[in-house]
Amino acid sequence: MAPPRPTAGLETELKFEVDSASIEKLKTHPALAGPASPKRLRSVYFDTPHHDLKNHGVTLRVREADDGFVQTVKKRQGAGLFARDEWESAVAGVRPDTAALQDTPAGDVLNGHAGSLAPVFATIVERQVHLWRHDGDVVEVSLDQGEITAGSQSEPIRELELELKAGDPAALFALARDLAQGAPIRLSFDSKGERGYRLAGHDGLAALKAERTAVSGDMSAAEAFRRVARSALGQIAGNAQLLRRARLPDALHQTRVGLRRFRAALAVFGGVLRGPALDEVRAQTKWLAEALDEARDIDVFMQSTFRPAEAAAGEGDPTMAALGARLRHAQAEAYERAVAAIESPRFAALLLDVAAWVEVGAWTHAEAARRCEPVRDLGARELDRLSEKVLKKGRHLAKLEPAERHQLRIKAKKLRYATEFFGGAFGPKAERRRARYLASLRTLQDTLGELNDIAVARAQGPGFLNGRGADVAFAAGLIVGRRERREPDLLDASEKAFAAFRQARPFWEP
Repeated sequence: MAPPRPTAGLETELKFEVDSASIEKLKTHPALAGPASPKRLRSVYFDTPHHDLKNHGVTLRVREADDGFVQTVKKRQGAGLFARDEWESAVAGVRPDTAALQDTPAGDVLNGHAGSLAPVFATIVERQVHLWRHDGDVVEVSLDQGEITAGSQSEPIRELELELKAGDPAALFALARDLAQGAPIRLSFDSKGERGYRLAGHDGLAALKAERTAVSGDMSAAEAFRRVARSALGQIAGNAQLLRRARLPDALHQTRVGLRRFRAALAVFGGVLRGPALDEVRAQTKWLAEALDEARDIDVFMQSTFRPAEAAAGEGDPTMAALGARLRHAQAEAYERAVAAIESPRFAALLLDVAAWVEVGAWTHAEAARRCEPVRDLGARELDRLSEKVLKKGRHLAKLEPAERHQLRIKAKKLRYATEFFGGAFGPKAERRRARYLASLRTLQDTLGELNDIAVARAQGPGFLNGRGADVAFAAGLIVGRRERREPDLLDASEKAFAAFRQARPFWEP
């Protein structure tokens, strides 16, 4: 007898981090004040010893509830913000039914090696479930409290989930905003599966880097923007969450990368997005970027200017020790300010409001000609525009002042992000040319970045010291001066990089 085929569907939900105090406040909201259906859910997540499922964006769990065991496979939908494909099937016990995996993404990944599956982590959750009905929309509201365990490691679960059962996705955001008025809740892009893998040692405290967005040439401009924006928002939120737990320079850097990617997307898709809300989104994301700038500038100064000089001076140099102590103090203070911004209600509101705008904002109802233009056409037009800006600005690179070189670097960075955004829009034949084009652009951006680091060190290095001692300030000046000696070589390298970039054939041309 053939095993039952798993039921496929699309899970549309928003997930929020909450604390104990917030849970009590949330329970007074009408959406949670009525009778609840309590559930005790025990789930075991399975993978291969090398976490092959996780590495392909797939999770596999078997959940035990009051009415038996259910096996669920989930796959995030193209850097999805709040949508995941899922496949469910009833199973006999806590072990996976390998036959039922064959028609799911897990079966494709395992490819006949399902016998190597083993438990990775488990969750136990006490869930209170309510149904919220409003104007034909139905939302399942769940409060989860429990624990994730992976070997000897554990951490608590306190989450609010809103899952659309019927109606308009805008209802999810409307209810979320209403709930946020009464209690601090923070939009989370982390599933219990992702948290469990981290607890089990997969990636650990590694910062989240940009993932390649699945954009194809026949996709509409609107859907392509959503794919890119969701990916960037996930990178921002995930690294910000990590930064709250540990003051990691790479987490700070990747938060800012996510912001730059998102803001670049606003620029290249601007014709699709235009409207009064676009300016507000730009303003809010600019506020966050500026709140993180100081900490990042100190990180770069320490890594690229101070630490090489410290190593050259050797151990026991009292002036370098004093300079290092002052820089670490300034770094700690800057991180406290950055984390305060991330922990603020303004940041929580920003994530929710921007996510709502991406998914159901007024731009999504604009005229079809804007929204439905093939992304291949929009991409070619934007890549032409951005590349022309870089070529024009770089013609007299050797004569540019540092601020002008920085503007060239920003233009090159936007072009690089656009090259990544539209990577799949021009088909596999263009991929080799795109790789060469991207490599030349990165080389140009890297050399301009080093020149900008020197300019920032020269302009801001003394400010990091806050007037602490003439000898320390003198030492800072010396190490900045030592690094400035590389400037002529870097200028020469940047001119060569620009010449190579100018010769690179645009991959989007036929």
